[in-house]
Amino acid sequence: MASKKRKNSTTGTTVSAMYEGTSYHRETFENYLAVYAVEGIRFSAGTLVLFFLNIFLLIPVFSVPFQPVYAYILLPLLVVMNVWAVALIVTPRKLQLNYVLFRGVFGIVCSLGFMIIVQKFAYGMLGFTTPWYAIGSFVLYGFALYQYAKFHLRKLRQSPHRKKGEMGSRMPVAMLTMLTGAGYLLANISLAFITQQTVAVVLMCVYIMLAFVVFHFIMDVHRYYWLRRVLNKSDEVHANKNIK
Repeated sequence: MASKKRKNSTTGTTVSAMYEGTSYHRETFENYLAVYAVEGIRFSAGTLVLFFLNIFLLIPVFSVPFQPVYAYILLPLLVVMNVWAVALIVTPRKLQLNYVLFRGVFGIVCSLGFMIIVQKFAYGMLGFTTPWYAIGSFVLYGFALYQYAKFHLRKLRQSPHRKKGEMGSRMPVAMLTMLTGAGYLLANISLAFITQQTVAVVLMCVYIMLAFVVFHFIMDVHRYYWLRRVLNKSDEVHANKNIK
């Protein structure tokens, strides 16, 4: 995807000032708050939405059996994401910072969209009737996302130059998230031996895996929040200098 580009020295000074009010490691935080290069925005926006999101959500939404409720939920979101992607493709330089938010929202829509499609496979193709599968799915999904976010934020408190031997302390969180996803996948694979509808079960497993894979996109919402705070702080500094 689009590569990151460091901000100028003025913004870097503001980042250092913002860092003082957090528990994040200074250098790690400064590296974290980098916008994506303009040159890669067009390709990334087109690939993420016009190709990846549309194909992986539109095909199952309109596949047999067609159930309008899934179209009503997902199609408005897809329309918004496609219009947004086109705007980024047309004016990437003007929307360079906005692209960070776009990636975060893409992650949310994509991840939740995949989980919604899993429900269609379960209830539309496998014939589930109990609501407990949907409830359990989203509870486990929420737990995995929470653990991933904790792991992600914990890395911001660590030096980028840590020795490999010092990374063991963060492994339990990552392992917990991985085990949650793996357990959920195994639970769905086991359904194949009960229902014999192997294709539906395999699709469910693939979509669950993809829902967890795009977690890292969701964290760009956090990056965008801090970038906006830094820019607002920078504007205040410039305004105060002009007044003086």
